[in-house]
Amino acid sequence: METALYVIFLVSVFAPLYTYAIYPLILQAIPPSHTYVTDQQAVPLVSVLVAAYNEECIIAEKIINMSELAYPADRIEFLIGSDGSSDRTVAIASSFTELPNLKVFDLPRGGKVQVLNVLLREARGEILVFSDANTMCDRQAIRKLISRFADPAIGLVSGQLYYQVGEASGLGAKCLGTYWQYENWIKRQESKLGRLSGANGAMYAIRRGIVSEIRTGIVNDDFYMTIYTLQAGWDVIMDPEAVAYEEPNDDLESQFKRHVRDGAGHYQAMAVFWRMLFPRKGSFYYVSHRVVKWLVPFLLIAAFFSNLALSLVSPAMLALFCLQVIGYAVLFLFWLMSGRGWHLAGLIGKLLQMACYFMTVNIALLVGFFKYIGGKQDAAWETQRS
Repeated sequence: METALYVIFLVSVFAPLYTYAIYPLILQAIPPSHTYVTDQQAVPLVSVLVAAYNEECIIAEKIINMSELAYPADRIEFLIGSDGSSDRTVAIASSFTELPNLKVFDLPRGGKVQVLNVLLREARGEILVFSDANTMCDRQAIRKLISRFADPAIGLVSGQLYYQVGEASGLGAKCLGTYWQYENWIKRQESKLGRLSGANGAMYAIRRGIVSEIRTGIVNDDFYMTIYTLQAGWDVIMDPEAVAYEEPNDDLESQFKRHVRDGAGHYQAMAVFWRMLFPRKGSFYYVSHRVVKWLVPFLLIAAFFSNLALSLVSPAMLALFCLQVIGYAVLFLFWLMSGRGWHLAGLIGKLLQMACYFMTVNIALLVGFFKYIGGKQDAAWETQRS
């Protein structure tokens, strides 16, 4: 029994370390698989698909941003689908009558996937670009994405999202921005191998015909499209020059809700793409970067309780358990004080911020897991803005 507890503890400590630190180093050590062909002059017909729900504050800016993209106007169309918006989203979008390549669809409330499936059926483009309503794209972003489809091995190309974080940004925005820099670095390492394990829903492009319809009830459509494409045998990459920007939500409660929803979608994806848990194209990257990370909440719990049990028989394990308790207590106090406007400057403050963010994400994952297995995560989504 004691041996089993040691094994549980060691595995529970090693696995999070592997997915967050060792796996990225392995990626860095692997040389690129090959050089992909690009064609900067290619101008296939492109359809940009945007699902929106109660986006009256941002939809006009989004349409203007799309209309200014450096891509021939006669070779691109913009399709905006409203998921039963109760505000002026449809009215504002429909007012842009000077854009003949803009189509607006006022659809009943049914969830993002239902909207995207309608837009998929209506789209005429050879390349389909998906973008969020609150994402602003660099003028060259679409051209950069499209140029990568000159290589016949590539099925999906993700853009690179940057969160616009400044000195005046709050704790939630700064933590998200810092974490996203780390995540983008990992995505670039996976991309050089053609095995990107998750496109960014802010902006990505896919060949028409790979996915004719998104499965009903899917929560994370971008992740579904990515793994579906990999599983179908295509390469998936990110173009770091296809840049998009978002203002991060600084409200921790809204961020937590988004992480819960994403978490439910992650566990759903494990069930849908169960074949990816076994050796096949992209499975190593999918399991190392995604699946192990989604198991971290359970591993932290296992590490705590196995350490507690072992502390009764080993002074060294008792010392480790005391460190665990002190660590969690410090993070809890830091979270309480941060909520009241208190901030700790310097390296220690930044490390505590990231540790607190790490715990928040994993608690959200745990809640998302129980929402998924309880069937309580609705496919419909709410706009989360600060």
